This record gives sequence, C-alpha cells and structure tokens, in this order.
Amino acid sequence: MSQIPATGTPIVLEAGKGTLIRLSGPASTVFVANPDIADVQVKSPELIYISAKAPGETVVYAVDASSNVLLHSPVRVDHDLSRMRDSMRQLMPGENINVSSVDNSVVLSGDVSTEGRAEKARALAASIARSTDVKDAVVVNQLAVDTPNQVNLRVRIAEVNRTALKALGFNWGTPAANCGVAPGVPCGLVTNFLQTNNPITNGSIANTNTISYGIPLPGTGARIQAELDALSQENLITTLAEPNLTATSGQTASFLAGGEFPVPVAASSATTGAPTITVDFKTFGVELDFTPTIIDATHLSLKVRPEVSELTSTGAVSVPISATATVQIPALTVRRAETTVELASGQSFALAGLLENTTEQDISKLPWLGDVPILGQLFRSQLFQHNETELVIIVTPYLVKPSSTRLAAPTDGFILPHDAQSIATAATYKQTLPAPAKGPQPAGGEQGLIGPVGFKLD
Repeated sequence: MSQIPATGTPIVLEAGKGTLIRLSGPASTVFVANPDIADVQVKSPELIYISAKAPGETVVYAVDASSNVLLHSPVRVDHDLSRMRDSMRQLMPGENINVSSVDNSVVLSGDVSTEGRAEKARALAASIARSTDVKDAVVVNQLAVDTPNQVNLRVRIAEVNRTALKALGFNWGTPAANCGVAPGVPCGLVTNFLQTNNPITNGSIANTNTISYGIPLPGTGARIQAELDALSQENLITTLAEPNLTATSGQTASFLAGGEFPVPVAASSATTGAPTITVDFKTFGVELDFTPTIIDATHLSLKVRPEVSELTSTGAVSVPISATATVQIPALTVRRAETTVELASGQSFALAGLLENTTEQDISKLPWLGDVPILGQLFRSQLFQHNETELVIIVTPYLVKPSSTRLAAPTDGFILPHDAQSIATAATYKQTLPAPAKGPQPAGGEQGLIGPVGFKLD
C-alpha cells in the first residue's frame, strides 16, 4: 500500500468564489474530501470547477481511467477578504487596516484614528463574514487606536447672590407707664400699630439704630411713643468651584466635594414588628457626572450633569422621633444642569442665566392719616427688598494621554522646621524644589538631572 499525499500546488479561494482548473488529461473520477468547505463540478473530462463554500481546508483529487493521479492539491478557503479590504478603503479612507483569515476567524490588525472607527471596522467585517453563509464567524479586533481614549473635563462653576434691603417708617405704640422714670421700667414698645417686617424671614427687622419719641397722656402717666426705623443692607455671596475629572470614552465619571447629612427614616423591625428609626444619608455640595464619547481625532460627544447644592433652613421640616423629642431636617437649595453637546477638544461651552430676580415692596400705614401729603409719612412704614442670583457653568473637555513622567504633588518639597529653627527664628515651613525620583534614570533622556553634573577638569 502506498499513500499519495496532497502535495500539489495549493488552491486558495475566498468564500463564495471559485476557479476553473484544466487537467493534464481526461479524468474519470473527481472528488473532494469535505464538500462543506469546497465543492467540485466536472465541466468536461479535462475541465473541473471548484467553488468555495466556507472557510477551512480540504483536498481535491482527480484520477483518469488508468488510475493515474491528475490532481492532488490542498484547497484552502478564506473569508471574502478582498471585499472586506475594498469596503474598508471606501468607508474609512486613510486608515491602516489589515485583514487576514485564520481558520474560521477574521483578524483585523493595524491602527486607526479613533475608537469609533475601530468598532465600525469590526462591525463591517462581521457583516461581510455573515453574508457569505458563515454564521459562526469570529472577528478578532487587534486594531490599535491612535487617538487618546481618555477625556479630561474641566468645569468652572461660579454663582453670585446679591440681596438689597431698605426699610423706612414709623412704628407707633404704647410703652409701659413711667418707663425711663421709675427704676427698672424699660421703654420698649408694648403694642405696635405699624410693624416693619422682613417678608423673607417673617420677623421684625433687627435694627439698633432707632430713634424714639413720645407724647404724654395727661392724668394717666402713660404716653404714645413713635419709633423711627431706618435700615439699608446689601449682601453679596459668591461661590466658585472647579472640579476636574478624567474618564475613558463611554464611561461615566462622578465627583462630589461636599458632604452628607442624615435623614431619619421610619421602618419596621423584622423581629418584633415595632417601628424603628433608621438613618439615610443625602449628599450636598458640588457634584459632577459626565459621560464622554470620542467621535474622531478632534471631536467628542459629552453628556454632563453639574450640580451645586447647600443646606438651608428655608423649607426645613421637624420630624417627631418620640413623644417629647423632635429632629429638624434641613432642606437643600439646588442648582442643577444636564445637557449633551458635541464639541472639539479644548473648546468650551457655558450654561448660564439669571436664576432669580425678585423685587418686593411692602407698605403699612394708618388709614387716612397715612395718605395725608407730607405728614402722612409719620404714619407709614415701608420695606423694599431685591434678590438676584446668577449662575454660570463653563465646561471644557480635553483629549488626553497618561503622563510617562513623575507628576509633582503639592506636598513635594514641603519641609517642616526642626525644634531649633522653631525656637530661634519662629520658622514654620519652607517650600523647595521637589527631589528627583528615586531609582535609575530612564533611558532616552526623558528626565533631566537636577544639580551640577559632568566632569571637573583641573
């Protein structure tokens, strides 16, 4: 017994294609080892047609009537690589994409400009592989991305809150008898006919710069007293935060600079069924969530959600926790924005506006007397209050790469004084240049030497 191996010229085909082979003589028998990979059709005794079906390897033999072997060649069927290469060049010109076939897998190698184009190349190769009746084709994506896959987001949040308050008027009332005359009898107003109130706090305006005068009532020892109330206040509050975050494309990064405050929550015990109190913590402060998606080498899509919140007593609630005890839960003042924009690396966009602009004027007066020209001002009290709040959020994304050098920290070069320096010169600390990194210097001159170096010649 002698074995005739398939040592002829290899036949390489792509799935869905075929080739016509002319034999050296008329064949009586033609067969293929695996008809699922390649099939053979006899057109004439000397012409056979081999069609590729699915990626893989098989062999084909042709024998004449005298049992002479006319064809003994291996047949290798690859994916439709030429169609994939043409499609890659048309849809993604300028990209360095190599396509090869290994068994039942399509391997993509080379480098592309963005992560999005790498995903597009993988999806295109998988689609073409499935169109050639290769349902279980596997695409191995070994493409390298030249564009940085990290996005650094710099956010500046600035808020200005301005409040202006003016009050002018007269408060009439009846003080205690013999006030200011008998020892220990104060002259505070007992009954006010007019009261200048702050509409925000619902309380009397605290003003120590008041002028009081009174009219004695004959035969009673009492008097009617008027108090002049004049007040002007201006308050300005500014808030500035600059959070800085870095995240990979498609991933969400979160930032919080603030704190958490406890909120009691009623619950039932699992064993006794009696109500119990648990604590749930709520966050406040400067918070930032953003999700970047890199589109190409210069553009990206950004979903950003900045928020600034602070504790306030306005809107706070008191919750009873026992028959005699209560707990006060503060409220939150929240400024929040959420949007999705598309912009280039280094470009900025701003979310800004006048959040609040309220003006309130309250007038209290005695009927008829307060309407008398000129003299009516003695029987009138008025309050003017103006609140204005402006907020701007500036967002700037950058496409970044990790640094290969040592980064300096704020504590580098920080030296505390020793006891002698503290006593003699009252030294506190000093800031010097950071020391070089420990260990051998990297090759290629990536980091220079600090201090005098070289040779000393005499």
